[in-house]
Amino acid sequence: MSSTGVNPAAVNVLGRQESTTESSTSLTLAALDANNALVSDSLATLSSEAGYQVVDVGVLAIRGYKSTVNRWQPLMGWLESQIPNSYFRLHPLSIEELAKGVETEALDFVITNPGQSVMLARQFSLSWLATLRSPINNGAAMQVGSALVVRADSPYQTLQDLKGKRLGIVSKNAFGGYLTLVYEAQLKGIDLPDFVGEIIPLGFPLDNLIYQLGAADKPSDKSPSLDAAVVPVCQLEQMQAEGLIKLQNYRVLDNQAPAGFHCQVSSRLYPNWSMAKTNRATQSLAKQVTQALFALPEDSPAAKAAESAGWTTAVSQLAIDQLLKDLDMHPLQTPWWQRAWQWVKLHQHWAWFVLTILVLLNVYHFWLEYRFSRRGRELINTQRQLSENRALLEHAQRIAIAGELGASLSHELNQPLAAIGHYCHGAEVRLQRGTSPEELQSVLTLIQQEVSRADSIISRLRNLLKKRPVSKQLLYLHQLVNDTAPLLAYELEQHHIQLSTNVSGEAYQLPLDEVGMQQLLLNLLKNAADACVQRQQSEVDASKPYQPTIDIDLRYQEHKLLLTVTDNGTGLTEDANLLMQAFYSTKSEGLGLGLVICRDIAESHGGRFSLETALSGGCQAQVSLPRKFDGAPA
Repeated sequence: MSSTGVNPAAVNVLGRQESTTESSTSLTLAALDANNALVSDSLATLSSEAGYQVVDVGVLAIRGYKSTVNRWQPLMGWLESQIPNSYFRLHPLSIEELAKGVETEALDFVITNPGQSVMLARQFSLSWLATLRSPINNGAAMQVGSALVVRADSPYQTLQDLKGKRLGIVSKNAFGGYLTLVYEAQLKGIDLPDFVGEIIPLGFPLDNLIYQLGAADKPSDKSPSLDAAVVPVCQLEQMQAEGLIKLQNYRVLDNQAPAGFHCQVSSRLYPNWSMAKTNRATQSLAKQVTQALFALPEDSPAAKAAESAGWTTAVSQLAIDQLLKDLDMHPLQTPWWQRAWQWVKLHQHWAWFVLTILVLLNVYHFWLEYRFSRRGRELINTQRQLSENRALLEHAQRIAIAGELGASLSHELNQPLAAIGHYCHGAEVRLQRGTSPEELQSVLTLIQQEVSRADSIISRLRNLLKKRPVSKQLLYLHQLVNDTAPLLAYELEQHHIQLSTNVSGEAYQLPLDEVGMQQLLLNLLKNAADACVQRQQSEVDASKPYQPTIDIDLRYQEHKLLLTVTDNGTGLTEDANLLMQAFYSTKSEGLGLGLVICRDIAESHGGRFSLETALSGGCQAQVSLPRKFDGAPA
């Protein structure tokens, strides 16, 4: 420190302060005040006796205590030489400590980087006096930015190569050590915190960031803990000038240094460090300090130590305001809920309107939920009633079919009964002739066969009329056809209708509803017979005698089973979809349920039912059933 115009007592006090504070490793404001406790009493006595004023200056210590003192203490000496009867006491502080010193008015002036200057100025009453001029940018006041540093032998060439990598920074609030690079990445469409794998804040001093890259300047057996580091602009060049590193061991990614700027930088440049007055300092002292700063020669030791070309008027902080605003970090920005609350207070009528709409919408929503729940229960009850009614209709239709088949059933039963009567009469005659009972054994066997035949006919009729839940069992469909066709034998014989059955393919069993499939077959055969009879009655051309026929074609295919019933009757008189609607019938006494039940039975087996005009001019009904490969093989 220069002693020009300074009382020797002040010089002795300063010497004691420097020797005390240089041995300290703490940057806290309380620790510095403790270190200065020895000089405070002397300065107070000196101030009261000789009219000296003590001026406290807080400086952001980005590289540690010693480097901060070496950089800014010569400036304190210059100010003392320009302002008589003054002693400028330097306080190297961290970001948080600097803000606390301004808030508690423990400082008269602050010197800090642009990011911190905006944060402080928007929270506390500060008056910015001057900004450093850059010695490497033609004396301009723009010198703050970020350098994205990697090792020279690393494979990374641009910021995009650091996806998922480990990035070291000073702090997430550091302006030149982090925020400027985050903003630069954001302008490129990259969300840096999510883009890299991990962000590691190492704090001050900044030198540790370079050392953690693991270059040859500081060899270590451990693998490098960082893939890249963000440091303020000119940090590399300054450490090389101090002999701490070799610049060729490192590279700066995405260098965009302007012409004439002698440091590598990965972001755009922002205003240099600035000095501001707090509420504690007087206006007259601020004027003297400003004049002293402007008078500092650019080649003076104080300017060179501060890495500057002197001072100039305070530069606009608009670019920094915009950066912090875009990063949603500006101190004047309020949380969204506070902004919403302010809007509500300014527009209460609209707020009440929106609130009323929301309440009404919620009430309407709960009302709809209630109605939907009630309708759902009603729908379930309706579906259950429909199922019951459909079962009743199917049962009624089966009874109607049984009534129509009465004559045929009577004919079928008369045959075994007549045969039983003949066998009994013959047995009686033989007994009268003296035939032994053993010789009548064959007659009794024939009688038993006819009884079984009659019982089988009655059982089929009983199963058809029985109302029972659907149960499926493995059956051969061609056996059901053989069991069902005889129920219509008398009616077919009476009208001279020829019935033929063709079975092709290797037979296999399917899980079938026996009663349901018999009802489907009876419906199809009865409709085919009615169509043939109707054509017989309307046939007038005697030269071409009409022979009614019904063909049953059953094909066992690999993946499905096809049942086709074809007649040469009158054919379809209406659209097939219309005929398969419930209660629609072309017969005067028909219920309109036969085809509907056929379709439902086919679909209940996972199959399909179709109705179309046959090539012979009659009608062709087809049932397709998918094969179940887990069923028992033929």
